[in-house]
Amino acid sequence: MDLKEFLILIGVFLLFMAVYRLAGKAIKKFPAKTLKMINWTAFTTALLSGIAWYAFSDGIFMLITVAAVVVYFLFYDYDKPEETDGIKTL
Repeated sequence: MDLKEFLILIGVFLLFMAVYRLAGKAIKKFPAKTLKMINWTAFTTALLSGIAWYAFSDGIFMLITVAAVVVYFLFYDYDKPEETDGIKTL
């Protein structure tokens, strides 16, 4: 890997981190029930497509598995209410 490829990888990583941060801000605006539904749907899709990828050795199932895992971790832990430091505000 030369310097140009390494810099491209760094740029792609930083772009993904920026998108993740912006998506996180947008995801917090969804109702908790919707977030939980999306999270479970992504988990189920990843599980079933992973099994299908193993059973059929088809590349489309690999793409579906990767996409579902990304969505799962994107929506992971957003369905819980934000916790405070034990300080109640009125």
